[in-house]
Amino acid sequence: MVRERKQYGALDLAKFIAAILIIVLHTNPFSSYSSILNFGFRSIITVIAVPFFFITSGFLFCTKLNSLNEDRSSYFKNYIKRLGIMYLLWSAVYFIFVAIDWIKNGVTVNDVLQYVKRFFFEGSYSTIWFLPALITAVSIVYLLRKKLSYEKIFLLAVPFYIIACLGSSYYGLTVKIPLVSDFYNAYFSFFDTVKNGILFGWVYVALGGVFSEKTIKAKPCKYLVLTGVFFIFMVSETVVQTYLKWATNGVDTKLMLLPLSVCLFCFVMSLNIKPNPALVWMRKLSLLMFLSQRIFLTLFDWFLTDTIFVQNSMVYFISILGLTLIFSFAFIVVSNKIRLLKKFY
Repeated sequence: MVRERKQYGALDLAKFIAAILIIVLHTNPFSSYSSILNFGFRSIITVIAVPFFFITSGFLFCTKLNSLNEDRSSYFKNYIKRLGIMYLLWSAVYFIFVAIDWIKNGVTVNDVLQYVKRFFFEGSYSTIWFLPALITAVSIVYLLRKKLSYEKIFLLAVPFYIIACLGSSYYGLTVKIPLVSDFYNAYFSFFDTVKNGILFGWVYVALGGVFSEKTIKAKPCKYLVLTGVFFIFMVSETVVQTYLKWATNGVDTKLMLLPLSVCLFCFVMSLNIKPNPALVWMRKLSLLMFLSQRIFLTLFDWFLTDTIFVQNSMVYFISILGLTLIFSFAFIVVSNKIRLLKKFY
C-alpha cells in the first residue's frame, strides 16, 4: 500500500529536526553551562536521530518497493547505485582532510590499510558511516524480503542489535564475562565500532519495512504518551549504565532506544501535516546537513580550537549549525544549475 503524500510532511519536518540533533550530538552545546543538561542531550535526546534516519530510509525504500509489481530488482540496483555514488563523492571530499593529515603527520602502510578497511567496513570518515551502513542494511532487507516478511526480517535483526548494545553502552559489563569478552575482543581487534549496517542499521531499516505495510490509525496523543513512557525507560537505562560505569564504549546504542524509536516514528506518521515548499526544502536540507557538517567540525577543530568559536560550546554549536545550513542551502541552489551536484544528496 502506498501512503498518501500528506503523511510525508511530518516526516520531512522530523528529518530536519533529526539533522539538527545530530549536530547537537557532535557539538555538545550545553557543556559550557551545565554538565547535567549536556549529559541529557548527549546521552539521551540526540541518540534518537540516527535510528530515525535509518527507519525513514527503510520506510521510503520499502514503500516504493511494495508498489512495484515488476522491476523490483532494477529499483533496488538503482537505489544502491545512488547511495554508492553518494558515498564515493563524500569520501572524496573528506579524503582531502585525510590527505592533509597524512602530509602533516606522515603516513605509513598501516595507515593506508586502516583507511581502506574503514572505507569498506565502517565508513571512510566520521558521520558518513551512515551511507555504507544504509547500503548494507537495505541490501539485507531486500534479499531477505524475497523469502520472509518484514516482521520476520525485523525479528532476525534484533539479536544483532543486542550484540551492538552489549558492545557499546553495556561494554563495561560484558568485558567482565569471560566468553563474551573474548568475542568482543576478537571483534574489536578488527572493527572500531558496532555502528554498521548489520549490527545497527539492519534492525531499523527492517522496522521501516514493517511500517511500509502498516497504516497508522491511532491519534497522535496515544503514540506521544507511549513515546514518553519509553523515553522514561531509556532515561532510567542510561542512568543505570552511567552509575554502574557500563557505558564505556559509547552511549548511543541502547536497548530502550529500539521501542522508543518505534513509538516516535508512529507518532510522526500519525501527524497530519500537509507538504509545502518549506518542508520540501527541509527534506533536501536534512541529508545534506547530516553529511556535510563534518567539514566544519573538522575545520573548527583544526584552526579555531583556542578561540571562543570552539571553547564556548553554545557559540560552537550555533556556528556549526549556521555554516552547515548556509552551505547546504547554497549547495541545493547551485545544484539546480549544476545537476551533477544532486548526486551528493
